[in-house]
Amino acid sequence: MRRLDAHTRQVLYRCYHRLARVNYDRELVSRRNRTPAGSVRCYEPLNRHATDAMLEELSTCCSPAAVVYDVGAHVGIYALTLASGNPRRRVVAFEPSSTVVDRLRTNVGLNGLERRIDVRPCALGDDDGERSFYRSTNPELSGFDREAATRWGASVAEVGSVPVHCLDSLVGDHESQAGADGGRLPAPDVLKIDVEGAAPSVLRGARATLERHRPRLFIEIHDVGLTGDVPGETKGLLETCDYDVLERADYWRCDPA
Repeated sequence: MRRLDAHTRQVLYRCYHRLARVNYDRELVSRRNRTPAGSVRCYEPLNRHATDAMLEELSTCCSPAAVVYDVGAHVGIYALTLASGNPRRRVVAFEPSSTVVDRLRTNVGLNGLERRIDVRPCALGDDDGERSFYRSTNPELSGFDREAATRWGASVAEVGSVPVHCLDSLVGDHESQAGADGGRLPAPDVLKIDVEGAAPSVLRGARATLERHRPRLFIEIHDVGLTGDVPGETKGLLETCDYDVLERADYWRCDPA
């Protein structure tokens, strides 16, 4: 029975992502995604954030003029929702997968949010440069860990290099303005991190930003099918930066102590 369930799940994922690819490529049907933080339009076939607890809590912690970094933005549901109802709020969306970045930009344009969302086609890590990136047949699993890209019956569709930056090398003073020209970024008030096991690397490259600007963090914890103790390493880094970790069911809220 367990094998049948795994196979069924694999088939469903494959069908969903094929349907999504066609819908984005041809821009056939845009639907309204209703979330606990508001509603936006996108080309995703299904609304998978209708009861997203992390998005709901994150939204309540953001002031109307907050600067939010969406690290691992995927197709942009968090970025879109957080930016849509707040004209003064700014979101910087980091996404390294070229295929997914195209979808993210399509959704940003669909909602007319180009002036509020700064899309950065790169990953964040602990060093500036390039790293091998494993693009999964399930786009949500793409990342720097080959094993992670093959979870849930997925496989590696392509291996390539993507640009990686330390967050500390991108952040300027709080008066800086985020722009599409790749200039220095304003200091974040809130960081959302969902990077398929790469959270420790992101945090190591953001240490100066965390210590100087003290943003609140929301981290989706991945601990299944990954190499090493990602939650343990993540928590250790947060403790060295003097953050309190509040563990939720599927994510962590991390407040500066």
